[in-house]
Amino acid sequence: MGRFYNYLVTLASAMGGFLFGYEIGIIDQILHMDSFGLLFGLRVHNETGGRPAISPEYGDLAGWITFTFLMGAVFGSASAGFLCDFIGRRPSIFLGSILFTAGGAMQTVAPDIGVLYGGRVISGAGVGLMSAAVPLYISETAPTENRGRLISVYQLMVTFGILVASCVNAAILTTLTGELEWRLAMGIQIIPALILWLLIIVLPFSPRWLVMKGRDKGALRVLARLRNGSEQSAAVQSEFKAIKREDADERAAGSASWMELFQDGVRMRIFLGVVLQAFQQWTGINVVLYYAAKLFTDMGFAEFDASVTLVIINAAINFLATFPGMWLVERIGRKKLMVLGGIAMGLSHCCVCMMLGLARLLNNKNLWWGAVVFLYIFTIAFAASWGPVVWVYQSEIFSMSTRAKGTSLSTVSNWAWNAIIAKITPTFFAHADYFTYLIFGGFGFLMSAFALFFVPETRGRSLEDMDQIFGRVPDRIHQKRVKNGVDNIAMEKI
Repeated sequence: MGRFYNYLVTLASAMGGFLFGYEIGIIDQILHMDSFGLLFGLRVHNETGGRPAISPEYGDLAGWITFTFLMGAVFGSASAGFLCDFIGRRPSIFLGSILFTAGGAMQTVAPDIGVLYGGRVISGAGVGLMSAAVPLYISETAPTENRGRLISVYQLMVTFGILVASCVNAAILTTLTGELEWRLAMGIQIIPALILWLLIIVLPFSPRWLVMKGRDKGALRVLARLRNGSEQSAAVQSEFKAIKREDADERAAGSASWMELFQDGVRMRIFLGVVLQAFQQWTGINVVLYYAAKLFTDMGFAEFDASVTLVIINAAINFLATFPGMWLVERIGRKKLMVLGGIAMGLSHCCVCMMLGLARLLNNKNLWWGAVVFLYIFTIAFAASWGPVVWVYQSEIFSMSTRAKGTSLSTVSNWAWNAIIAKITPTFFAHADYFTYLIFGGFGFLMSAFALFFVPETRGRSLEDMDQIFGRVPDRIHQKRVKNGVDNIAMEKI
């Protein structure tokens, strides 16, 4: 029952990742729908007949449609540090799903660009909140030996959402016309959000959050259920005592403020969380996901192949390649996976650039397929490494009192760089063309070196062991612990 219940809890909460993935997968193809473009100014009627032409404002409007969602996500993830501690991890996930539903409804019925932007911001806030709360929640409910694999389920659900969105769009594009096609594509995202509302019922409160709130009996009861043991079993009692010991240490020091995230013992963890999330965006993965149809069109492929067939294949590869990543994160560890993944992504981007350059130099269209193959290899490398491992790492390195704030700040880095890169990438391609891939390739090698020299391994260590890996808790905690007479040995009597 314990293992099944753990997977049930993980899958239910990871539905928040599915919502994120669906939103990513749906918007790229919606931007190419004629009815959507005509209503919101991305396309104009063609005076000679035929398909509506792309408007001069297309790039700016498409950028803002993407950017508003991402800025909402920045605000949502920034609020997670307060909300996850104040109302709890589970209610924060629920609140995120409510915001996502409201924003999705606004986008579905939007009569003008202003309402669409508003819906994008609100949906983004919901996704941003869930993107911090869900991995945090899973890390605090998962057993140590499976923690990396279970947190990776969040990324798996993101990729599954992208795949479902791509398939839904393909079905809609081949069967419907007019405004119904894009409004239906937008509206379908409300269904999984409502499912998440119902799944919240099966989610227990995080046992670590319950201990923080002084609800020890509830924490022990939840922990026993998650570990498939009685409240008096040795394994459950040992883990409960470790949680209580950490909580006692941090109560002696008082609650952690935002400024204390930058003190000794915490500062390095913040640095790693923020930098690793930034690097995840500089892999270029969301450029591929947001602009996949345009990237394939620019390579010379026909409209349908570029916006449907090749996009679905990429989404399927992204989903399937996440499975080995879930296994590798526990098999070879976080550090080695980051190093190898960075090298593989760097080489893939360089090969994409080389193939596109040769295709133009030799005027050989067959080489376009070589570029597509290496772009798919990049997707495999990302999905099996930096896709899941960064979410795993940031969710496990912080102490109990700083976990929500640290996870929130790290996730803000993810969304902020996501927004910046999404906004500047069209400019990169306009000026540097296919050499843009070399920029992302360079970052692949850089992040590999960073992981090699700066990232400590955390595989197989409990959340309560992280102080041993990253150094002692801040001096203020140690001093207050001594002053207040907090003795770890005494905690063994609990």
